Amino acid sequence: MVRIPRRTHSMSGPPTHSLFRDVACCCNLYQIQQFNMLVMGLRRNPYRKCKIEEVLEVPVVPTENKKRRSSCTVDMQPPANIQRTGHKSTRALSSYSPARNGPFAFFDLPREVRDHVFSYLVVRHGRQTPILEAKTIIRDQKKRAILVRNRENKNMKRFLGGKPPVALRDGPKKPIVHLTAMRASKSLYREAKDCFYQRNYFAISLDSFPATTFEIPTGWDCSRMKKMQLELQLKDAQRMNSYIDWASFFARFPSLVHLRIIPSFHPRYHEWARTELEEWSTAHFVFRSFFRELLASMPEHLVLKLGLSSNPAEDMQLEGRAAVSKSVLWDMYTELGPRMGLRRPASMMIDNKGRSMSCEG
Repeated sequence: MVRIPRRTHSMSGPPTHSLFRDVACCCNLYQIQQFNMLVMGLRRNPYRKCKIEEVLEVPVVPTENKKRRSSCTVDMQPPANIQRTGHKSTRALSSYSPARNGPFAFFDLPREVRDHVFSYLVVRHGRQTPILEAKTIIRDQKKRAILVRNRENKNMKRFLGGKPPVALRDGPKKPIVHLTAMRASKSLYREAKDCFYQRNYFAISLDSFPATTFEIPTGWDCSRMKKMQLELQLKDAQRMNSYIDWASFFARFPSLVHLRIIPSFHPRYHEWARTELEEWSTAHFVFRSFFRELLASMPEHLVLKLGLSSNPAEDMQLEGRAAVSKSVLWDMYTELGPRMGLRRPASMMIDNKGRSMSCEG
């Protein structure tokens, strides 16, 4: 039989007689060659689809020593328990092969699976409610533009003075959503855009009254928004108008379905406005007119939620201060809602006394 040689040093060097000094002699050189070819054959992976080179069987030449005669042959066939057919059956996608079929066909998946993939790209994660604050995004963009402009001015001065430019030190900021994935194809752009506008809450803050103007980031399409969080930064009665064109405001959101309204106080006028809305029965007529026009212009198909959420894990990221109490909102809606023919919002939870307890998330 062939003896397995003992490795004495690295196999990367040229073969020498010292490598097989315990078995190498003029009588068994054929056995050594046969052993090397057998090892090289077993190193090949039988599961690969590349062509397996066949190794010719090396006949054994009888030697003078009858005790060392052997009739071993090289068999390149893999064992029966690890045949290639059995390996294919364990694969999840046995019919797919990147080398043969090309790239994976993403659009062959069902639409539900594709939407689930899009939710990890274009929907904000890390918060219980995916909210995209318009003012926060615009503020970050302005800060970034100021830093870039200051760095360019500084580099221009350093260049005129013969000094090397200053590179940007802060690292790349992780984006809120990965909108660059929409650039892959037109079909992916359409589907990812639908997921972007259907699953995200778009937070808009109004602080200029009576004009209902608001600022949104470049690229937002108001006509496709499904969910919106509207913050109303109330001022004192002397700096608010009793009439606001809410009809033209809601006309900009024809696809809107879910609406959460959070009245808050403007930081500059918080001390004056807070005392005028402590109770709805004693509220100034300007605020009464303000909410009456708001409810009268609201579309009937909207799912309305008033006030902050009762879940403390949800962070609404308000621009104003000290949102209006829930008891004032409940009294307001109880008085004005029936007049406008509106039903009670689904977010209102009342106790036995008829007071607002909390709002759903």
